[in-house]
Amino acid sequence: MARAAIALFGLVLAGCAAAKAGPPAELNGLWSAGPAACAAGVGVRFRSDAIEAVYDDEVETLFERPRYHLEHVGEAFRVRIVYDLPRAIGGPAATGAHGVLVLARQPNDGIAPIAHALLDGRTGAARVRIADDPAVALLTLEPCGAHPWREQLRGRRSS
Repeated sequence: MARAAIALFGLVLAGCAAAKAGPPAELNGLWSAGPAACAAGVGVRFRSDAIEAVYDDEVETLFERPRYHLEHVGEAFRVRIVYDLPRAIGGPAATGAHGVLVLARQPNDGIAPIAHALLDGRTGAARVRIADDPAVALLTLEPCGAHPWREQLRGRRSS
């Protein structure tokens, strides 16, 4: 009886951990390529259901259903993002493949991809991309506005 209760408690805890599918707090807000893009409101937002490119009044989905896994905290911040590959119209309901993107904090207090791989869950094949990868240019970003990595936020209210 006690073992069953412990097993059930473990499953509940695992379910609660999996339920927090949103991005880590460090990725909140708008991220852009530089100050001019930040001022124009152009950049990338990390959300629980998608990673989105933001242009003026338009939003475009870059990666659907991302799953964020925080690997390190503090100075050595790294987050692994697993995302589903897009499905072809008329193709199979499940592709069996997914992408894995690892973002890390940079010395300028921005983030940049340090690894990007496409994995096929059915065959085990992997394609590692980093050279000439569009995701590198797209996701080499710095935070817009106040951010804990740039300045002390002690005494400020979060909105």
